Amino acid sequence: MSKGFSIIETMVAVFVLTIGTAGAFALIQQTINFTSLSSFKLRAAYLAQEGVEIVRNIRDTNYSELENWDSGLTDCSSGCEADYNDNVLMAYASRALKISDGIYSYDSGADTPFQRKITISPQSDILDITVQVIWTERGQSYDIVVQTKLYNWR
Repeated sequence: MSKGFSIIETMVAVFVLTIGTAGAFALIQQTINFTSLSSFKLRAAYLAQEGVEIVRNIRDTNYSELENWDSGLTDCSSGCEADYNDNVLMAYASRALKISDGIYSYDSGADTPFQRKITISPQSDILDITVQVIWTERGQSYDIVVQTKLYNWR
């Protein structure tokens, strides 16, 4: 009787270790992909909410300047875009948002994969607001949509 491992036992052990290692690497890769997508979804959700806040800010500015409450907000049925510091909405041009010092805008900075489209459907004393943030990651398109209503509360 000889002691030690046969070549077949060694090959089986190497095969089992290879399968285990490959499974671990696949799990790590999936985790990285999921983390990246989650990060993009979170940023997109914040950008969509910021779009709603831009429209609210314009409405509130209209109140404070004694203008019609929906002044400048009724021409966005086919889509508009605006920065956080704008007082007017511009026609949607499919432009990518830029980032500079952690602030997203259309004015300056490095391009991001995000586009933001603000759509406003006016009714009698209600504005239906829809903000869609679109981006592409690894060849696949994603979007986040936020909807709300703004009222003439005066």
